[in-house]
Amino acid sequence: MAPPGQPPLDEIQWSDPSLLPAMQGIHSNSVLFYFAQSPFFDRTSNNAVIFQQAHINPTMMPIIQERRTFEAHLRGMSGLEYIVAQEPAEMGWGFGTGVWVIRKQTRRKRNEPGVEDELTVHADYFLVGENIYQAPAFADILSSRIVRPVPVQARWHHADPT
Repeated sequence: MAPPGQPPLDEIQWSDPSLLPAMQGIHSNSVLFYFAQSPFFDRTSNNAVIFQQAHINPTMMPIIQERRTFEAHLRGMSGLEYIVAQEPAEMGWGFGTGVWVIRKQTRRKRNEPGVEDELTVHADYFLVGENIYQAPAFADILSSRIVRPVPVQARWHHADPT
């Protein structure tokens, strides 16, 4: 939720090009760190907890240095998390879409063997180049597409008799 007087998060675009040189650009192992600097990131998420722990405890640094290891560690926890839901699609040798999809979700662990965790998706975000956008909610899309129903009688009344 946006602070009072600020536009809703799904109506803003965020970027910070000054962060990119230190991260060596946006790539698989930096995308979640870049996203964590945005106003979309919840600082109470499991991602933030692991980031903070790794900076205090050097033995945890290998967990945050490689995205797949980091996301595997997140899968072992319950709570709010951000994961890469979609990497840029390859369109040909050396060419990709450049679009990352980051998902905000809550994981509820199931302590039964063979039963998958329960996931509740809260939002998706698109990272295009260095710009981050929140995907619109499904309800927002529907409400913008619904046309006020016109009574059937009104359509008959204006119908061309030929």
